[in-house]
Amino acid sequence: MADWLIILLLPLAAWSGWWLAMRKEARDLRADKTRAAYFEGVGFLLNDQTDRAVDVFIHMADLDQQMLENQLTLGSLFRKRGELDRALHLHQQLRNHSQLSEAQQRAVDYELAEDYAAAGMYSQAQALFETLLAAQYRAAEVMPALAHLYERTKQWQAALKLSEQWQAQGYGARGKEISHYYCELAQQAGDDASVAAYLQQALVADRDCVRANRMRGQLYLRQGEYVNAIHALQSIGEQSAALLPDVLPEIAEAYRAIGRSDEYRGWLEKVEAQTKNPRLTLALAQLLNDTSPDAAADLLQTRMEEKKTPLLLSAYLTYRTNFAPLANTAGKLIAPRTVYQCNECGFRQQNLIWHCPACFAWSSFRPMLELKVENR
Repeated sequence: MADWLIILLLPLAAWSGWWLAMRKEARDLRADKTRAAYFEGVGFLLNDQTDRAVDVFIHMADLDQQMLENQLTLGSLFRKRGELDRALHLHQQLRNHSQLSEAQQRAVDYELAEDYAAAGMYSQAQALFETLLAAQYRAAEVMPALAHLYERTKQWQAALKLSEQWQAQGYGARGKEISHYYCELAQQAGDDASVAAYLQQALVADRDCVRANRMRGQLYLRQGEYVNAIHALQSIGEQSAALLPDVLPEIAEAYRAIGRSDEYRGWLEKVEAQTKNPRLTLALAQLLNDTSPDAAADLLQTRMEEKKTPLLLSAYLTYRTNFAPLANTAGKLIAPRTVYQCNECGFRQQNLIWHCPACFAWSSFRPMLELKVENR
């Protein structure tokens, strides 16, 4: 009986071996065809034949994870090179592939959303990013991208809600950004009560928000609350001494309104002596010049002796009467000017702004004194 069983099983074992070998050969052949098709598609991409490349990728028999990642990498490379049309075409075609798993679909959606954002198609990018965030897909990357879109499209309430979710999920503090969102809402508000409420919330989010205190000071000035205006604006010196000179005209206006210009001068002298900020020195010298040009020149001379800098030279030549002829020639050719530079990316411009148009950082601009030399 055992011999008969062995005889019967031998053909079955031989057939099984043959079947497994043929199946492996078929798999290898299919893999070879897939690799060949993939490299054919890459060749089309490198030769700017995007349509043909996408057709090859879409009609390949299998779309495994490694192949999908390679195609997404190619699309990302196109986007980074500024070839958005090619990136969009590739990712849109991949998105319509019927064999994508749910995880693969989300990976394609993420790249497509990045394409839309780079192309300025903000509504399409926002819709995809919001869907991805709801699914908690790569939240640490989706949240910053979505916040950037809300900022670009001035959706401040949506940005606030996202920032609260951001903080609640432990992805980092957003106090600085939240304070600016409230400041933006304050700028859009139509009544003083709403403005005041938004600015109070801004300072709760970030007590060192210079912008909020400046806007509060301006609000108090409009309302005739000059003492409150002085307190709000002077507190900027504690938050960012470098930006205090930018609000000096408003502080001076509040002091004049209550008849305390001498008190303003005393305060300015004290702050200037503490910080020796050249912009404060120039402001104080201009104030002193109204009553005594020599006092203004003496101040400038003292500061230049303490710190060798040509930035105060133009004003010094102007205030020192015996240098009047020189001031009319060299003094006009050498003059200091203030520019504002982003601490994050180095972008520069002439006026103080709160949101960098280059790197999109908030509260990143700081004043810099430059020596402007005119060549004639």
